[in-house]
Amino acid sequence: MRLAETGPQGPQDRALVDAARAGSELAFETLVGRYRAPVLRLAYRLTHDADEANDIAQDAFLRAYRRLNEFHPDRPFGRWLFVIARNASLDAIRRRRRAARLVVANENAGLEPGPEEVALRNEEALRVHVALDALPAKYRDVLELYYLSGLRYREIALALDIPLGTVKTFISRAKRRLRVELESPLAVAVAA
Repeated sequence: MRLAETGPQGPQDRALVDAARAGSELAFETLVGRYRAPVLRLAYRLTHDADEANDIAQDAFLRAYRRLNEFHPDRPFGRWLFVIARNASLDAIRRRRRAARLVVANENAGLEPGPEEVALRNEEALRVHVALDALPAKYRDVLELYYLSGLRYREIALALDIPLGTVKTFISRAKRRLRVELESPLAVAVAA
């Protein structure tokens, strides 16, 4: 079999994936060569860090290689790979945010709250968690990416592969529904 260097997608990708599944390193290297630049661009747009984007691309290709048997041949390989790269990017962003919170927590270690303040914070966190869980997944996802991961609207649109207008609508509706959930007696009762 000759591994043609044509554009992304199409029958060539399918043949390359089949060959890679059969153990051809050259086939997978060809797929990496074909998709490396777009995966790097995606990771960079989400993280704004060239070194991290490089690490993410490497991780995405490794994940794809390990999961080749999960790839459904009737779907475009590029789209499947971009979902893996997007998820790897979001994982990296979450790790970075967690690390930043730990640094801030360590800096504020001498300012530990008393037991009453800890109890109030835990109660409020539980109320928010219960209210978030009550939201439909599409609203919960955009809120978590916006507030917890700190992504901008465009980054969320890219990460979830939905139009920018849809992100704005989902966030607006999610905020409204979250406000209603937080004001409901059930959210208050669960936290109590």
